[in-house]
Amino acid sequence: MIHRRILAASLATGLLTPALLHAEEFSFDTLREKARQIAAKPYAPHQAKLDDFWANLSYDQHRDIRFKMESGLWWDQGPFSIDFFHPGWTAKKTVEIHEVKDGDEKPLKFDTSLFDYGKNKIPAGTPPPPGYAGWRARTHLNSKEYMDEFLVFLGASYFRSIPKGAPYGLSARGLSINSGLPGVAEEFPDFTEFYLDHPEKDAKTLTATALLEGESVAGAYKFTVTPGEETVMDVEAELTLRRPVKQLGLAPFSSMFWFGENTHPRPYDFRPEVHDSDGFLMELGSGNLHYRPLEHTKDQFRHCVFTMESPRSWSLVQRDRSFASYQDVEAGYHNRPSVRVEPVSGFANGKLHLIEMPTIDETNDNVILVWEPTPAPEVGKPFRFHYRLVWMRDPKPSGLFTVRATRAGNPVQKPDEVLMTIDFAKPLNPEKKVGDPKWDDISKFKPVVTVNQPGVKLIHVGLTDLSMANVDDIPAGLGRSETIHMPQVLRAFFVLDPSKEVNDIDMTCELQDENGKVVSERWVYLWKRTH
Repeated sequence: MIHRRILAASLATGLLTPALLHAEEFSFDTLREKARQIAAKPYAPHQAKLDDFWANLSYDQHRDIRFKMESGLWWDQGPFSIDFFHPGWTAKKTVEIHEVKDGDEKPLKFDTSLFDYGKNKIPAGTPPPPGYAGWRARTHLNSKEYMDEFLVFLGASYFRSIPKGAPYGLSARGLSINSGLPGVAEEFPDFTEFYLDHPEKDAKTLTATALLEGESVAGAYKFTVTPGEETVMDVEAELTLRRPVKQLGLAPFSSMFWFGENTHPRPYDFRPEVHDSDGFLMELGSGNLHYRPLEHTKDQFRHCVFTMESPRSWSLVQRDRSFASYQDVEAGYHNRPSVRVEPVSGFANGKLHLIEMPTIDETNDNVILVWEPTPAPEVGKPFRFHYRLVWMRDPKPSGLFTVRATRAGNPVQKPDEVLMTIDFAKPLNPEKKVGDPKWDDISKFKPVVTVNQPGVKLIHVGLTDLSMANVDDIPAGLGRSETIHMPQVLRAFFVLDPSKEVNDIDMTCELQDENGKVVSERWVYLWKRTH
């Protein structure tokens, strides 16, 4: 890459060579072209070697290495600052990081002075790492006094972001290949190069481009990130396949669901629920909303596929915001963020894969959500797509009754039958009263249930109003407050009698009024026999 300042100097001295006539400023287009050229060649993994001392750091040793926040890139120059991650322990791969200013890019070499090495004793003659393991961005997200981190890129193509007032939770990826497919090896492409655009002093957005490389693919990504109450991230990308893959996953996410109110059997744990996300919300091309609660079945693999045309959005959400549901001050699961995917281009037809794998504890991301485009991109032909990620606390109210909780069990003294209950709420959480909000007249509402498998009898369907019971559960009569509007909560319930040969059941439930108008999200669920 020839820098623009070199080209300017050559023009001034009249020493313009044929090579310099073809020089280009750095841009997303030049990175796309580089990715196409890489994809046309056999895969060559990066050879940057990490010295054994750094590679063999223990968890505690690596944790004792801290980046000096005030040494961040652009720390005193504007609204954003960049920290760098030191390689070691599990972060053994390094990436190239470049700063881009006015079309001119320059590599940022590893600098040991940016880190406090704590109690680590570094042997004399140990070479510094060949590069950083990743980076994170800071801004004044929650206050003017402190630069909060809001975006992290670390490991393979993983990244995470947060909105104002939230801790980190679920993770995104640039790309997934063969994720969660039993008997098929998963491939983890890497972001190998990052190019960080120097922001203006009054910039509201941070822009970074990245080169992606893997055994089966190469590509270029552009991230335009605006942090705030909702942190909005536009992702533009172009991929070129070297070879066919079993499953190409765009806009992939990894999250954790160990157990919730619908999990049987429950782990032996003091907390009622443990999860980073508890639901999957789909907004179809028609605008209809379908909600699928996440679930974990011990020793069983769950894989649901939703074929869609031109979806408006899909989200992984943390719906339950009550601390009482988690009882975990340290982890703060009740505050974990949600994220919405809004397709812009390249998502006309495809399949959403929801993969829920067994886990023994909360340390594993056992939930995968990916979009598989159909037809699959052709080998050797660049494929472009664009989507927007909205990292948020909760989706905006839809005006419909929203799925709040899912529970399953057996009717009293009928162990062969299945009782399902779904709580719908409107609004989902308490809100400030605006005007004179009133609860709906639900006297003619009814649950409509579908069960797709043969061999399953639908015995009984009903609806119960739990609104006052929920209000009375609020301390100090908050539900009767003149300023707070409490949710109207309805419980749909139904009983199924599956034959002994039935081990799983696909089912749906939605609320309709007397005219057949849908007044709720459609609840979508996969029941599995656990005993």
